[in-house]
Amino acid sequence: MVAKVAQEKDEILLSHDGDFSVITSTKRKRRRFRKFSKVNLKCTHAVASKRLAAALLLIEFEYTVAESRTDKRIVIDVQPTLIRTLR
Repeated sequence: MVAKVAQEKDEILLSHDGDFSVITSTKRKRRRFRKFSKVNLKCTHAVASKRLAAALLLIEFEYTVAESRTDKRIVIDVQPTLIRTLR
């Protein structure tokens, strides 16, 4: 339900829960959430806010780039030692 609302409102879901990883998979042929954008925190709660602050400029940049693409989804993984974008 949360993913559906985020997709309908063109919002980016910030998640610390790995359950949303399956929803944003680009490998599945029949994707229910084709416009679902997500930032996934894959680090401990203790460092999550610090890592998110470090990723904020990248998230803004990816949003700007996505606006010019056909596929406007943003999928970003924020981990303890790296930040990964999936295009």
